[in-house]
Amino acid sequence: MFELILATAALAASATETQKDPVIEQLSKDFYSLEIGEFRKPIPFRNRHERSAERAVKKANCDMYAEVGWVHARVDFAMQVSSDGRITKIIPVDTGCRALENYVINHLQEYAGGNDVVLRPGSGKWYRQSMTFRWPE
Repeated sequence: MFELILATAALAASATETQKDPVIEQLSKDFYSLEIGEFRKPIPFRNRHERSAERAVKKANCDMYAEVGWVHARVDFAMQVSSDGRITKIIPVDTGCRALENYVINHLQEYAGGNDVVLRPGSGKWYRQSMTFRWPE
């Protein structure tokens, strides 16, 4: 039980540090002025990726935008790219559903984790991109 409390405190401390990160604050202000990052190949989605995203959202009890019987979720994110085209850091724009943001980060790390993934790489250059999901309400 004590280990669980320590882990929760460490997680809360890291979340506080992330909120104070000046890079994240600056990216949040300038997000739409970033160049759109183009992937060399389409990032494959897992089979039924909307279903996985839906499960993550429902498990976290997130309130998502719904229109005419469909939930529409979009996660914008900034990604830092190294000179060899590897994504080194991913920072999502706050959607109000951290579980969905984490799903996108994990998906990108799994499928876009290699070298030479992004066109026009730059040493530490930031780009923007997004992933969209929809599922029946």
